Amino acid sequence: MRLHQLSNAAGVALFAILAGACVLQAQNRYERLTAPGPGPYGVPQATFFVHRLGTDHAEGITTLDMNGDGWPDLLSGAYWYQNPGPQGGVWTRHQYREVGIVDEFVADCGEWTIDVNHDGRPDVVTAAWQTNGIVWYENPGKPDVMWKRHFITNSYDTEGGWEADINGDGKPDLIFAHYGHMGVLWIDFSGPTPRVHHVGLRAQDGHGIGVADIDGDGKADILTPYGWFRQINADKDQWEWHGDWQLGDASFPILGYDVNHDGKMDLIYGQGHSYGLYWLEQKDNGGSRQWIRHPIDESYSQIHALKLVDLDGDGQPELLAGKRYRGHSGHDPGSYDPLVVYYYKIDRKTATFTRYAISVNGTAGAGTQFITQDLDLDGDIDIATAGKTGVHFFENLKVNKVPKTEREKEILLDTHWPFPGEGQEVKQEEEPKK
Repeated sequence: MRLHQLSNAAGVALFAILAGACVLQAQNRYERLTAPGPGPYGVPQATFFVHRLGTDHAEGITTLDMNGDGWPDLLSGAYWYQNPGPQGGVWTRHQYREVGIVDEFVADCGEWTIDVNHDGRPDVVTAAWQTNGIVWYENPGKPDVMWKRHFITNSYDTEGGWEADINGDGKPDLIFAHYGHMGVLWIDFSGPTPRVHHVGLRAQDGHGIGVADIDGDGKADILTPYGWFRQINADKDQWEWHGDWQLGDASFPILGYDVNHDGKMDLIYGQGHSYGLYWLEQKDNGGSRQWIRHPIDESYSQIHALKLVDLDGDGQPELLAGKRYRGHSGHDPGSYDPLVVYYYKIDRKTATFTRYAISVNGTAGAGTQFITQDLDLDGDIDIATAGKTGVHFFENLKVNKVPKTEREKEILLDTHWPFPGEGQEVKQEEEPKK
């Protein structure tokens, strides 16, 4: 039967079948991809090449151009790692200061690059749980000179800190929390010497700290594991306490982010010494705030560090999280589970988080801080972490300028073959030609 002999409806149906068959055939046609495509379900995915730079145990990390060559180097504990640039290569380790050692711990829970004395040379501010004090190391401006240590203020059992503009002057401040409930403190570095501010009572301090505008008044509020301080005037130490939640051993930081896009600030936090990653939804309950906890991921433990950052270049921040190793000398739940580092895409229409792997069951963990910046200056955002399993550089492969010859050196391929007793070298055998 010819197509013109069919009824209009039957003809349209047959045409649709034939067209569908052509589309299916086109879809099934072999296509050789020569560059990475999207991930599952057509979603663009950020892919990283993980480099282990060293095996020292410090868990704090920061960046600074130490030798003036224009490339951001990595600093962790007593050492700095020299950036080889976008062509790849060895990150050479150098020493620039001394740190304290307590058993398997380096006394270093966090590092921040700030020009403390305003001499034009960035310095390094650090803190530790094992030893007292917030201290800064002065940049001498000369190579191969050990940096001088300066004491800022008492700070016992300092579990971690966060950098944010707390008083709205456009300059970075640091805020610190304490496992021993010493009391929250923040430091203003805008003046000639650091100015230390104390906030609240001992019971309002704990494991975890964050800064976000909870009430939408344009001022930065302080988030703790037990509630939040509404800012009235930070410079005059005027705060109003709201004990709205109980977060446990929360992450550094406790993040403020409007997850469900309803105009209200929500929270995202991890459990630093047990399993779980969560978000806390802010709702209006008859003029008062109500907070509802939602699980994001409870499959791994010791989520001590978090970061919101646009890793895949789509203009929206992803949630970066990972597992710390031996946060309590191996006594935390899940201490010996595989190390993981993930990022999560956040769908704000449905308030859902989709997980993507950056590193799974390797040597890289999250430590106590994430560095997220274009470390190789090739146009995409890279990651760096430090921990008891070493310093790691996560090279974002969205832009990849490393030549094949250099990349071959980094692949786990032992070229010293044949191995003892493996056998003799043989010739390639081809099928006889007819």
